[in-house]
Amino acid sequence: MAYKINLPAIFQDGMVLQRDKAVRLWGSVSEEVQSVTVEISGTRMQADVKDGKFFLEFPKRRQGTGAVIRLYVNHESEPEIELKDVSFGDVWLACGQSNMEYFLRYDAHWNDIKRWEKDPDVHMFNVPRISFAEQPWRHEEDSGFWFKEGDAAFPVFSAPGYVFGRRIQEARGIPVGIVGCNWGGTPACAWMDESCMQEAPLDVFIREYHAEADKWDPEELKNESLEAMAQDNNYTSELEWRTMMYGLTWEEQQLWMKNHTGKKLMPMGPYNPCRPGGLYHTMMETIAPMAVKGILWYQGESDSGHAGIYDQTMKALIRCFRETFRDPALPFLLVQLAPFERWLDCTGDNYPLVRRCQDKAAHENENTWMASIMDLGDHDDIHPKYKLEVGERLALLARAHVYGESILADPPELTDTKADGKKITLTFDHAEGGFVLGKAPAECFCVTVNGEETAITDLKTEGNMICLTLAAAPQGELKIAFAEANYCEVQIWNQAGLPVKPFTWPGE
Repeated sequence: MAYKINLPAIFQDGMVLQRDKAVRLWGSVSEEVQSVTVEISGTRMQADVKDGKFFLEFPKRRQGTGAVIRLYVNHESEPEIELKDVSFGDVWLACGQSNMEYFLRYDAHWNDIKRWEKDPDVHMFNVPRISFAEQPWRHEEDSGFWFKEGDAAFPVFSAPGYVFGRRIQEARGIPVGIVGCNWGGTPACAWMDESCMQEAPLDVFIREYHAEADKWDPEELKNESLEAMAQDNNYTSELEWRTMMYGLTWEEQQLWMKNHTGKKLMPMGPYNPCRPGGLYHTMMETIAPMAVKGILWYQGESDSGHAGIYDQTMKALIRCFRETFRDPALPFLLVQLAPFERWLDCTGDNYPLVRRCQDKAAHENENTWMASIMDLGDHDDIHPKYKLEVGERLALLARAHVYGESILADPPELTDTKADGKKITLTFDHAEGGFVLGKAPAECFCVTVNGEETAITDLKTEGNMICLTLAAAPQGELKIAFAEANYCEVQIWNQAGLPVKPFTWPGE
């Protein structure tokens, strides 16, 4: 049936709209339509059509379920479209690359999660992964419709996104909608408008794009891009990649790479999902400017090549998102990259710098907070398998900073350092009630004197302090680094089970 109104895919039965904020609805219409009237549970508003499009902004509504939205054209008495089972609650976007996209079925806790009692107030939606307008069909079983726990798409939804939504619903007692807007392997520049990258240092993304794309004949570039996409866009390729995401040993990864030698790579250009601004236009803008509660951001792996400017990249991206969704104070919760050494042909060489920039971004941007997962890494896999914990830690941040609950939600952060002979006392915020220690809590420390590493002979805790005893009193320049490595296993937690963040003292 051909409708006279065409709505963005996110406006469907079973959707969640943001409570307590203006309700924005928009779409396009056929030529004969001059006006669109929208009715939400008996309240009506009319919008005139301009250039084949309409936009309406309803007054904010309280939380609730079971609402019906009807759309009428040209004052007709029967609705052209009727949207049922609409909830008003909190909508969060789950954005980033593969560690946010990471499917529930790959999570280490999946066998437990799928047996949880179903929660009817947790709703999920994935924005279709579209790289360019004429993109051939992608084999996707999870995108373009709202669904709930137990539905066919549930096992292939974002594990951290879902767990976050589940925990928020349980804590706040409201309908929650989690909108997945993510694509594996993509850099941050793909998710923001090109206008954000016109000045140094972010203009490097535009310059690098043209340095590669301009080498090609346009028709040859298109053909190469479509061939590369077709190579991955089939069920056989999906099954192979599924095995990879469940996890392979280092030896199995070497064999996998040997068997996939000569695979065609998509060239950089207007068809590549990693191009600057690409997914911002083809994915993010399809759901904007709908009102949302906040943003979950788990990304940074693909920006390790520009690690030193990641804090500035994040500043631009946060500003872009807030402008796009018309909310200058939109909360932004980010995940610090997990420990990692090697995976396929990737290494974690620049990860410590990315993590420092992520921490800096969380401090320098208002309404921005960071979860640390330095205890959840995998030496030989860029995709840690414990995403339930990631979602729970993001939920703690939201409950404390967005919803105002008085709970311990942030990872311990160094605030003061004192040296007295062989004893060094480190004082932390977010360590109320003291610390919990693992079997080898000192392993992630590196203490140097005049550039030479010195041994730690003892580690004890006293309230919110960690006390280190060195083999000898330092005579010279003392430096302390904690978890500043590609891979390590942090084994010091606060009472909320949150690991101490990486730090260097004195700071840079």
